[in-house]
Amino acid sequence: MKERQPMAEHPDTPGPAEAAEPVSRWNMLKYGAAAGVGLLALAGGTGQQPAQPVRARTASAVRPLAVTPIPGVLDLYINEGYLKMVDDSLVYHRGFGDRPTDRSDPAPSLAAAPHVFTADGQLVKSRSYPLGAPLPPRGTPQPLGPDPANPGQYFIRRNYWASYLPARTIVAESGSTLRIRVHNRLARDHEFVLHNAGPDGTDAGTGRIRPGASATLELPAPPPGTYIYSDPGNAPVERALGLFGVLVVMHPDHRWDVTPGKASFERQWIWICHAVDPAWARTEAAGGTVDPARTPAVPRYFLLNGRSGYESLALTRNEELNLASEEETLVSGYPRQLDVRQFGEGGTAGTLRGGQLVRLINPGIVSHQIHFHGNHLWTLRRNNRDWPRSGGYVDDDGHIVLQQWEDVVELPQMDRKDCIIPVKRPPDALDAVWAARDRDWEYPMHCHAEPSQTAAGGMYPGGLVAHWTLKGTGTGGTR
Repeated sequence: MKERQPMAEHPDTPGPAEAAEPVSRWNMLKYGAAAGVGLLALAGGTGQQPAQPVRARTASAVRPLAVTPIPGVLDLYINEGYLKMVDDSLVYHRGFGDRPTDRSDPAPSLAAAPHVFTADGQLVKSRSYPLGAPLPPRGTPQPLGPDPANPGQYFIRRNYWASYLPARTIVAESGSTLRIRVHNRLARDHEFVLHNAGPDGTDAGTGRIRPGASATLELPAPPPGTYIYSDPGNAPVERALGLFGVLVVMHPDHRWDVTPGKASFERQWIWICHAVDPAWARTEAAGGTVDPARTPAVPRYFLLNGRSGYESLALTRNEELNLASEEETLVSGYPRQLDVRQFGEGGTAGTLRGGQLVRLINPGIVSHQIHFHGNHLWTLRRNNRDWPRSGGYVDDDGHIVLQQWEDVVELPQMDRKDCIIPVKRPPDALDAVWAARDRDWEYPMHCHAEPSQTAAGGMYPGGLVAHWTLKGTGTGGTR
């Protein structure tokens, strides 16, 4: 594929020339194994390096202003700033934002709002997908009605409800063209890469973007699946500081299928895991450069879709924040009779005998062990590769590659797994207890890996926790 040479680069002082620049660069990049710390060695010390001064131009020279939007082009600004953690600490971050903000901004733009590239060439800002589909109240899809043959269970609507998307999510429909213009507002070179989204699974990226400059990535939507975008510089440091996000590709004719012809779902949930190391952040904020080989990461905060601890659990006094967690993260649904062999078969016309899709995505620096109580998860795919239903095998890492029920789902760094939560009657629910149920049942989700359990004194004070809700009889589901 030909490389597009830069058009007019941004001048040192932002001005009208910025808006006129159509495309600055198109590169296909291919990387080997990610450099960095690998699995965390938490026993080591922090080993923080002394801060080194950054040689850079003046602030006005490296901070382009907001550019004039171009129809069909998504503008992302590489910003920096401080984010409040769950314990009210302020920690330095970087991120791909949707507007230019400075480090001193009290509400820095470090995570762009969700957008959808449609097959007919539009770019739509939307918190939900499919576009135009009904929004589930507080994130919970309402069923079609009671299932007479299965007391306490419901018929689930097929191809009906929209799914809420968390920040940092880009959706692209098959047949669309992604056009992403990235503006580097920081004092060092940065980069935007869509991992495994180029031809034959290669990486597609902008190439290095100088301070104050911009570059545009243009490429056709890759095959349906889940992808990570990030700045791979000094891996995994830039990613750990917040320069990451997710691309989900959906076929416009199969908007409620994992992939065309595969398992159908009621709605989908996108879970983006991230771990924050304040020591790394302090070094970079002071102008130093973290050496991940000499300074092993020791994360203190563990975020799920940008929230942690009681914020992730929707237990704050901020109703807007609680609602966002319920809509985007906290899985919920009405129980249904599910047959894992026939995800798409319904009990009556227009209904679905299937669960909900959870896309587990880990751009972070900790390997997680995602554990749901109440229901096991049925794992379908890993890193956009379909797992077989029969004739499985053991991969080079000693893992079984076969669709299966999993009590704990392993999620290494940069992994993506597509799993179905059945939203069904728990196997240990006795008949008498099930028949007497008149309220919602809530079950915890937590990480079984040591880093998130032991950080900050243990017992998950910094995440990674959530819960999911099995809706109770009498709380909805009328025809």
